[in-house]
Amino acid sequence: MDTGAESHEQAPGQAGSGKWRGRLRSSPIGRLAGIAAENLRDPSRAFAVLLLSAVVLRSLWLSVPQSGLIFDEAYYVNAARVIDGLPATSHYADSPLGLDPNTEHPPLGKVLMAASISVFGDDPLGWRLPSIIAALIALGIVFEIVRRTDRSAWLAVLVVTLLAFDNLTFVHGRIGTLDMMVLAPMLIGSLLALRRRWLFAGIAVGVALLVKITALYALLAVGLWVLFTDGPTWWRQRRIPLRDVTGPVLFVLVAAVVFVGGLAALDARFTTFASPLDHIQRIVSYGTGLQTRVSTAFCPEADSQPWQWLFNDCQIQYYRVDVTTRVGEEVVSKVPTIDFRGALNPLLIGAVPLAALFTAWYAWRTRSKLAIWAITWTLANYVPYLFLAVLTNRIMYIYYALPLVPALAAGVALLLVRSGLPSMLRWGFVLAYFAGFIAYFPYRQIP
Repeated sequence: MDTGAESHEQAPGQAGSGKWRGRLRSSPIGRLAGIAAENLRDPSRAFAVLLLSAVVLRSLWLSVPQSGLIFDEAYYVNAARVIDGLPATSHYADSPLGLDPNTEHPPLGKVLMAASISVFGDDPLGWRLPSIIAALIALGIVFEIVRRTDRSAWLAVLVVTLLAFDNLTFVHGRIGTLDMMVLAPMLIGSLLALRRRWLFAGIAVGVALLVKITALYALLAVGLWVLFTDGPTWWRQRRIPLRDVTGPVLFVLVAAVVFVGGLAALDARFTTFASPLDHIQRIVSYGTGLQTRVSTAFCPEADSQPWQWLFNDCQIQYYRVDVTTRVGEEVVSKVPTIDFRGALNPLLIGAVPLAALFTAWYAWRTRSKLAIWAITWTLANYVPYLFLAVLTNRIMYIYYALPLVPALAAGVALLLVRSGLPSMLRWGFVLAYFAGFIAYFPYRQIP
């Protein structure tokens, strides 16, 4: 009898599909996936998973190649060995043991590497652990910078995702060079300056200067930040209140004192310089002496011009192992099994022109602190190289763009989230970004 009630019977196919979904959800894999999906709805937990992924990827096959040094590890690892009193394998083989032979940079980064080698051994873990730790610190600090300058925790997760899966950041976050060890304290100084903790910000940047002199650009970035954020108020008031400049001046003075005092202490133990001024003169003279060759080639060798970084041009082959197939004497193919290269994620650098325009417009219209931070950090770490390229013959390389990546990631994330793009396009970009990371992943087969 027809009672007029709606039938709730399922078609046979629908019933089977429902049972299958139920069994899948109740299976161990289904329960695990459900727990993961539930946890990842919390941005703090998603960030924790992201950091864990970064640790695993940067530690994966760390000992491969077992004996080979990657790129500038030939300088810094051997310098750390000499500091530890160990024989160098190539560079600095004749240098006095116990002293830093790499005097074109301050000693701190190599001393940290030497300490790691003394604890974990003269092997890839000992060489590369300081860079891995610095890389993870940098990811955490960038998350905090975004949280400090923007209300969205998910935007912070996106920025760190773009940063963590950029190839240049990834490679330098797992090889024994100074670049990540200087970037981490630079970012710490920036975060502390955003919080107006001027004393501690100066200490952080002073420590960065003891790793590499390019940390000077962090001082410039903070100065631009103050100018861009407080400057409009000064303009309206037609005066600069003393209390507004006391903190930034303290920041610069503390950074200078920490650098000069720290350099004097390090030099007394690890070099033969009579004073820190002598060492600073050596650093400056070495830098000005790095002149590129006169050439009409687009990419003469490994060097490049700053505008070429914007197109991922003049990539550097850090370390490559090929499997070569021959037919008789003829080489048929060369397939890389390991390919470390100095290059940015192509999706990141490809989005930069549009992201830069949007970020500038967004900063102007909304006074977004994150947009202003991205602009000032980019200007401070990029424009000086433009002046050097135009006014001098200074040699430069694409990995000089490494400090730019946090700001570029912030700009691209703002474009994706705040420009009103459809969700499908945002997710499509993120998936393509991961594809770009995989395409540049150094290991092409399981070692």
